[in-house]
Amino acid sequence: MKTFNKNLLLIYTTKFFGIITGFLSVLLVIPKLTSNPTIYGVYTICTSLGLFFSYADLGFLSACQKYAAEYYVKKELKQEMKIIAFALFILAIFVGLILFFLAFVALNPSLIIKTTNLYDLKIASQLIFILIAFAPVIIIQKLNVLVFSIRIEDYIYQAIDIFFNIIKIGIISFFVTSSNYDIVGYYISIQLLTLLSSLTALVIIKKKYQYQLWYLVKQFHFSKEVFAKTKKLAFSSLLLTIAWILYFEMDTLILSKFYGVQTVAIYAVAVVFLNFLRNLYNTLFGPYNAYFYRFTAVNDIEGLNNTFITLMKWSFPLIVLPSLALILNMKTIIHIWVGTLYDKSILISQMFVFTIALTAICVPISYYFIANSFNKSIRFLALLLPLVFYSSLVLFDFFGFKEYSLASATLTTILINTFFIIAIMAFKTTLKIMSLLFSVLVKCSVPVIITFVLYNLIPTIDINSANSTSHFIQLGMSLFCTVLIPLLVYYFIEESTRKKIVFFLKSKY
Repeated sequence: MKTFNKNLLLIYTTKFFGIITGFLSVLLVIPKLTSNPTIYGVYTICTSLGLFFSYADLGFLSACQKYAAEYYVKKELKQEMKIIAFALFILAIFVGLILFFLAFVALNPSLIIKTTNLYDLKIASQLIFILIAFAPVIIIQKLNVLVFSIRIEDYIYQAIDIFFNIIKIGIISFFVTSSNYDIVGYYISIQLLTLLSSLTALVIIKKKYQYQLWYLVKQFHFSKEVFAKTKKLAFSSLLLTIAWILYFEMDTLILSKFYGVQTVAIYAVAVVFLNFLRNLYNTLFGPYNAYFYRFTAVNDIEGLNNTFITLMKWSFPLIVLPSLALILNMKTIIHIWVGTLYDKSILISQMFVFTIALTAICVPISYYFIANSFNKSIRFLALLLPLVFYSSLVLFDFFGFKEYSLASATLTTILINTFFIIAIMAFKTTLKIMSLLFSVLVKCSVPVIITFVLYNLIPTIDINSANSTSHFIQLGMSLFCTVLIPLLVYYFIEESTRKKIVFFLKSKY
């Protein structure tokens, strides 16, 4: 437990600096890219295609992570490597298949982009070909993530990422200026830096963990033994993967095809908040995914349940309160950040923030399901996502929601999914999930009231004044106060969480 707490602190520390670099990217990179909304829309569409690689393992990667983590607990390194190599082999096959699809799209970009402008289509084609050229890097990245995460030493990989992300932020001025908008050159550069970052992490894995890379390469093939062990959980993960692609990753393509690249740009601004919060919550919960496996490896269900309860108690306000502060201040944030040109992004951003907050509440429960191999429940939830999403999308569009249809459908889907995932947890486990959620909601009520009071007491920022730097400083201080003070109040009210935090801080020594 002490080692876990120490690693958790290091993970959160490096991720905190990662969040700062993320803010720098938002403040320095996005405004430059959005200076040309049409090309930025094209760039968003093309780069979103790269997300398909994240799901190319057909669920075997997440299934293999569970079993590789259990072998790590049992100190069986070669079995761990065998499991990981098999997962990477499956990933490589389907990355190859996706490349054929991307090559076809690169040659015919009008299939996904609603425009007749030949220059826009040429840029799209170039960006997709760059994506194809660097696609194999995803295999190295997945290896790095697996190896570091099952040891709960993600902070090493995160530190490497931070270093290279700072470079990515720094080079934007070389490619996007008042007289030049070289989006293709910028994209090539960040892909090269991503490759260098991945290779650096790979060298550390080889030296730090005595990973025999040649043995890993020899195990890079199909294995009936590993397939038999992982197929049930992998199939559940596959359905969830397909559902997540249909629900989450198709939005840019849907918007582009039916509403045009200008609408894509409006949504792209909102998606920045979605991705930022999703990364934040993945940071909070990510280490617990591998940590849950340590309990299932030795069949310690009581220990797993206690860890889950503790996690929900201390993480719940970190989900609710920052999201509420962002929703309340969204109009000011959008106007200061990208200007009134993106007014339509305000409501969409608010809906997305609320959506990701609900999603974050469900993440620990989904980790609990995977750790316990609740395959039927995982499959049911997987089928539910796209069914509700596309039904809602058609319905909202029919009733004239227009560009707001997708955001409304996304929110509706997560509301229904949250209801079912909590219901399954209540009926399928011995955990009193309803009592737990009611308890933290009651204790969050006072901090929520304080957030509203602070929002109304803090003076409104005059965005018509000329000093944009002053605007960012005032906004940052406003958000800091409306998040930090309510959080401190919550942790003062919640006694068990307060004790855990004190123990956590002491354990680093």
